[in-house]
Amino acid sequence: MNIHVFRDGGELKDAVLLMFRSEGKDWSEADQELARLFGLDPVISFSGKAGRTRLCSASGGSCLLVGLGKADDLDLDGFRAAVGTAVRAAASQELSCLAVASEHLDRLELADDLTLECVVAARLASYRFVAFKSDPGEEDCPRTLAVWSRDTDMQGKVARALAVAEGVALARDLVNTPANIATPEHLAGVARDLAARFGFGAQVFGPEEIIEMGMGSFASVFRGSDTPARFIVLDSAPGSEARPLVFVGKGVTFDTGGISLKPSAKMHEMKGDMAGAAAILGLFMALGQAGESPRRVVGLLPCTENVPGSKATKPGDVVTAMNGKTIEILNTDAEGRLILADALAYSARFEPEILVDLATLTGACLVALGTKVAAVFSTTAELDGRIREGGSRVGERYWPMPLWAEYGVSLKGEVADLKNIATREGGAIYAAMFLKNFVPEGVDWAHLDIAGPAWTDENASIFRPGGTGFGVRTLWELIGAYAGAEGEAAL
Repeated sequence: MNIHVFRDGGELKDAVLLMFRSEGKDWSEADQELARLFGLDPVISFSGKAGRTRLCSASGGSCLLVGLGKADDLDLDGFRAAVGTAVRAAASQELSCLAVASEHLDRLELADDLTLECVVAARLASYRFVAFKSDPGEEDCPRTLAVWSRDTDMQGKVARALAVAEGVALARDLVNTPANIATPEHLAGVARDLAARFGFGAQVFGPEEIIEMGMGSFASVFRGSDTPARFIVLDSAPGSEARPLVFVGKGVTFDTGGISLKPSAKMHEMKGDMAGAAAILGLFMALGQAGESPRRVVGLLPCTENVPGSKATKPGDVVTAMNGKTIEILNTDAEGRLILADALAYSARFEPEILVDLATLTGACLVALGTKVAAVFSTTAELDGRIREGGSRVGERYWPMPLWAEYGVSLKGEVADLKNIATREGGAIYAAMFLKNFVPEGVDWAHLDIAGPAWTDENASIFRPGGTGFGVRTLWELIGAYAGAEGEAAL
């Protein structure tokens, strides 16, 4: 979908006007005037119920009405769903161009930048993954969304909003790509391309270098695979001495469980076990397309397959992590925490201002919170609040979980310093407590378990079945929050 910004409404005479209506609400005078500009009857009957649409035509033009439901219940999630409804309805009616007016969206009073949210939602609702289709078929969305605004800065604002949407789309593409294509080296190639395109710093380490750096925990996961592991380091401001915001993303490009083999049902979805790494690559895409980041950002991506093999780690093996802690591996399917452990320890060399990891880490989190919400474990209330507030604004919700000291007792090993699992009950908490052992001292840290919302089976709202790109927008908002805290221009 192409997005264009216009200041002269006369240029939109061939477009179909997109308007949103709440249930039971009468037409405002301003919206009546907007309808007249498009040659429409300003008193069209429409229920405004959520999910309902009506295409109205007159001699002067056409209008697609989309219901928002009850005004008292309306929030940004409901608005995004309505934009998705509009995109699908326009496709079913074979409408090639929709036009939306910023002033009309402002009257909904949902957000200061609702036009930008509309742009992002429309782009994501139109997303399709057809890279491996011999016949991808016709686009099932309008070719163009025209944004009519008198704001002289709207062109630049829309460009930044689209940068975020393209970052989410890249993350979705990577998660949806089959594991025989989206290998660790493929992710490294994406990182190199981003660095070359936007001037980021990029380092890629192979298996021998990972072992030489003392990352025995990470190495224990990739020993069974013939597909070489990669440790990727991206830096938005190479050469800068500023303390960065460091983001770590789990990059297990396919997870069989290793020797502790998973059940076969839905194992194909384990190609998405690198959604955390994909989100960070998506974030760097957004930063690059938007221009210079207001804060230095470093991304650390440990990437590997987890498969059984003659050299694979066995339950009961003991390995040594980069920070010197020894780990007894009781379950090789608890591998994400093993690769993240060394990446968290590696972050110490950057002296991070904050450290945030994203991972599709535990099925226990999915059982606890379902598929709509991620868990946040944080060492400080400030970081927890910024993640949850920013995520809530952009439709990525988080629920706070504990890091109480007593949970650490069950992880203490008899053979080694730590065990990589504890009891089945509280599994997501034990995974977070395990990771906490590898966070550099004095660094504010948050662990985001995105196992539930990183993938969806639904074809609704702004989503298609497959990867969701969850986490990209949260990190974008977090950068803006820390930029604003220092008095710099927020994103």
